[in-house]
Amino acid sequence: MPVQGIGNILLSSKVITKEQLDFALTIQRNTSPGQRLGRVLKYYNFASDEDIARALAKQVGWKYFNKKYVLNLPVIERIGLDLLLDRVFLPVETENGLSFVFAYPFDIEATDLLSSLGLENKEFYIGSESLIRHHLELLKKQKKIKEIEKRISQIKETGIVGNELKELLDELLDDAIIHNATDIHIEPEEKISTIRFRIDGILYFKFCIPLEVHNNLINVVFSKAEITVSDFYKFHDARFEHSYSEHPVDVRVSCIPSICGPALVLRLLDVNKTLITLENLGFHKNHFDAICKVISQPHGIIIITGPTGSGKTTSLYAILNQLKAISTKVITIEDPVEIKMPLINQVQINEKQGITFAHATRAFLRHDPNIILIGEIRDLDTAQEAIRASITGHRVLSTLHTNTAVDSVYRLHDLGIDLSHIANSILCVISQRLIRKLCVFCRKRVIVKKDDLPEFFKVYLKEDENEIRLFKSRGCQHCQAGYRGRTVIAEVLRFSDDTRDLISLGKLNLIRHKSKEEGFIDLRQDAARLVLEGTTSLSEAMRVAG
Repeated sequence: MPVQGIGNILLSSKVITKEQLDFALTIQRNTSPGQRLGRVLKYYNFASDEDIARALAKQVGWKYFNKKYVLNLPVIERIGLDLLLDRVFLPVETENGLSFVFAYPFDIEATDLLSSLGLENKEFYIGSESLIRHHLELLKKQKKIKEIEKRISQIKETGIVGNELKELLDELLDDAIIHNATDIHIEPEEKISTIRFRIDGILYFKFCIPLEVHNNLINVVFSKAEITVSDFYKFHDARFEHSYSEHPVDVRVSCIPSICGPALVLRLLDVNKTLITLENLGFHKNHFDAICKVISQPHGIIIITGPTGSGKTTSLYAILNQLKAISTKVITIEDPVEIKMPLINQVQINEKQGITFAHATRAFLRHDPNIILIGEIRDLDTAQEAIRASITGHRVLSTLHTNTAVDSVYRLHDLGIDLSHIANSILCVISQRLIRKLCVFCRKRVIVKKDDLPEFFKVYLKEDENEIRLFKSRGCQHCQAGYRGRTVIAEVLRFSDDTRDLISLGKLNLIRHKSKEEGFIDLRQDAARLVLEGTTSLSEAMRVAG
């Protein structure tokens, strides 16, 4: 019996459409060397890693591995971490003993290696490539962390000599990437220079270096970013590329001339980072359902608001990923392009070349788009072009820097947009924040008395209830000060007919009241939900949502 093709398996399982399969097969035939069909389908986000793995398991008659990954460290040591990463398979422990999980079942080199080691008579499974790589990368990171910690200890003891500053910078960048830091802060003080990482929105002290070494380290950064060396008394914005684990990370350099010397912030943008789907962002079910309904509308503006670092761009990309299709034309103007997406035309701001948000949006309208993403509405010109695009039948996605969803109406009006245009063009405003999640390994259950709760939280207590059980942070080897990762809290202001009428009449103070009548959940309520679920702590909810 002939082996069924993976494309047909995915098609019969209704994971992909005939149009998507034909498109992927055409791409496969026209690339050199030819790629695996599953890789093409994943690249275009037509199928997930899990979809591909389940189809592969069905194709070869193996079981799909949906159990907990319990790694067999002695066998990993015996085979070698680099080889496992190269061939993408993993030794694990199951109820039947040692087993192996493969991303690619036809890897003859891997199976021959196991035979040479006397390990061929074990259970073989098919697993998600991303999950296998995730567990192997974690092991690699642990090894790298020990090397970096040893290097930092040496620096503290013996100081820095020779060309070690170049190595120190590379190690700093690697360490920041390993810890999922978004920024590295290098700041001179009177006697020392401190280095801090921003992780999950919070700055953590890493270590310090002698002040006399600070300028030399800055010059190493300047050299990489092609800034004039020792040009310390100006503002600088530049970039360079750093290679980590065989993939590029874009490093944006910002320098300010502080009174103690040049202060740097290095922002890390992983251009190959995984796209998060809308389902996995963590939106409340009511919010998720509202967003899905709104983005299905044929035209109008969807705005995402929040401060810097609140995940606005990630949410925009997730929405775009849900909307893009072979039959849909999508164009973006961004500053900068943070994630490269297939089937989308992405343009980056370049003010020296006259490429601004407003200018690009005007040009896009002549490019026959269905959907336009404008990275940020900063001025009247951009706001007017966004309005014009929406009323000419386009879906427009953009961001604003405001604190709440309702504030966006005030902000657009302050820019000079007529209230009637705001009412008739905007579909919804999503205001969001990122909130840290408690580490499940060390979170601690506590009892909090009613008097110690903020007012907005007391509504969740019964009248005769004087205390509530919650979780608080503690801290362990698996987390940063008791927290591990972040999720989203949000408020979604949908422009109903009544809301549009209030805006057109200028009764902006009544919008929030009307929205609450329609089931509006604000940021505080959403944060309180996560506290009650044990996802985050009360102190974190207060820090983020106030």
